[in-house]
Amino acid sequence: MTTKMKTKKIFRSFEIITEFRNIAHSDKNIFLNIPKIASLFFEYQFLSYYFGGVPKWRVMLRKLISKKRIVPNYVMTGPIKSGSSDLVSHLLMHPNIMSPLAKEIDSLNAKQWQSYFPTIKQKQALEAKLDSKVSCGYLEPALHDIQLINKLYDLNPNSKIVITLRDPIDRAFSQWKWEAFLTGKDYINNPSFNNFDDYIKQSISLFPSVPMQTVCGFPVMQTGIYYQAVKLWMDKFGKDNVLVLDIADYFKNRKPVLKEIQTFLDLPDFDIQEYQKIANENPLKVSPAQAETNALLSEFYRPYNKQLFDLIGKQYQWK
Repeated sequence: MTTKMKTKKIFRSFEIITEFRNIAHSDKNIFLNIPKIASLFFEYQFLSYYFGGVPKWRVMLRKLISKKRIVPNYVMTGPIKSGSSDLVSHLLMHPNIMSPLAKEIDSLNAKQWQSYFPTIKQKQALEAKLDSKVSCGYLEPALHDIQLINKLYDLNPNSKIVITLRDPIDRAFSQWKWEAFLTGKDYINNPSFNNFDDYIKQSISLFPSVPMQTVCGFPVMQTGIYYQAVKLWMDKFGKDNVLVLDIADYFKNRKPVLKEIQTFLDLPDFDIQEYQKIANENPLKVSPAQAETNALLSEFYRPYNKQLFDLIGKQYQWK
């Protein structure tokens, strides 16, 4: 498979999902979109890589074909809305990286993960072709999931861990924007999602007793506190086996960060070409946060950020 073909396969799932969402948010009569929906649905059934939501028949078929499959030897994780989708997708362009069937596996049952990964025979064939070792990763943005940490350790205690973090103020705004997008046209009439500034004020007033209302399932304030979660990964897999990155550095200049990850994962050096789009980018257009709200968030996260910086031995230029 050429690099261009592999790139198209990696990003196509994101593009189809975005098209579906745009149709759902469109004012156009749904019946006028039926031919487009049918075409996208049919194409979606036969993708080689998914963002998530794999057709069930594909998973069942893979179970029947082979049970002799590899286990991931690296993990890429972080909090939701940390920009990990784009980084993960670009790394998958490396010829020595085999992609799982999906970036996000909708199960905590490790036995069910097996069918999402390449077969041992496929891995051996690619290694013979490249005359070098290949890797495959578990790519779930689930930084705070203790159960997942333990299950991944049981699956492969020698895994290397790449954690991408984002300025918690920017991450909070991105999550609210995502929550608003997921509610569809109704977000304007939903008091929890029609105004970021009010949403954050209420979230802070309720913290830590009551998690703020969420559509995507992650409490907005708690998800921006990284210290304890990063420490859990380090304690489990060893500090030297955990690479912590600020996603802002990646979006400022992708190539140096991709090369740093390649070195960390012992991959052959490869010049990964940048895709012209950002994977899983939210198309919703909204007004920026007020300075007062950013100041509230900055004060809230300051002590937690300090704990994180002390742990990882470096300080990011967050707000």
